[in-house]
Amino acid sequence: MQKKPMFFVDFDGTIARQDVCYTMVKTFAGAGWEELNRMWEEGVLTTVECARRIFAIMPVTPGELEAFFDTMEIDGSFPGFAAWAAASNFPLYIVSDGYDRYIHKLLTRHGLQLQYYANRLVYERGWQIDCPYASSECDRCGVCKKEIIDKIRKPGYITIYIGDGYSDICPASNCDIVFARDTLARYCRDNRIPYYEFATFDEVRSRVTSWLEPSASRPG
Repeated sequence: MQKKPMFFVDFDGTIARQDVCYTMVKTFAGAGWEELNRMWEEGVLTTVECARRIFAIMPVTPGELEAFFDTMEIDGSFPGFAAWAAASNFPLYIVSDGYDRYIHKLLTRHGLQLQYYANRLVYERGWQIDCPYASSECDRCGVCKKEIIDKIRKPGYITIYIGDGYSDICPASNCDIVFARDTLARYCRDNRIPYYEFATFDEVRSRVTSWLEPSASRPG
């Protein structure tokens, strides 16, 4: 590999052990949330439409939600991966169609100061979604990961995407190398998109390190 890697990493179910957003909704939302989630997965509802309708049936207080976020965990191999990337001067960005509140809380708990892009979770007489990174051309997601990556990518770097879910499909299709599992891995298989399966960030680091050896060729 002649170029340096730059990493774009999903949060829910990738950095976080759980899909925090899904677990939040499952825990606190009332009847009907499963149908709304199914409609989102099938592309019938956008992230914003789905969130607004779910928040209307999710009467949880800010204190209760913060206490819930305290029970969530990140992958134990991620802090070491982030430290390795920083020491190697490999850019690393978190791109999430989830929410800033729990991303900030979980990163802070582990002393991780990383740039992230996510929807804002706002409480004003009820929960609301704010989408500062939405696309003006596509309303499928609250955060357009593809546009963010296109703006950040630099000449001389190879883009590596790491993710697991529905919101990772579009950005993964536009990066040079993909590490995938679960829904994203199935999509890549079904659509013949080359990818590397992974279970931990240690595996990602090991594979990328092997590509950086002087005698190594660029992965195909």
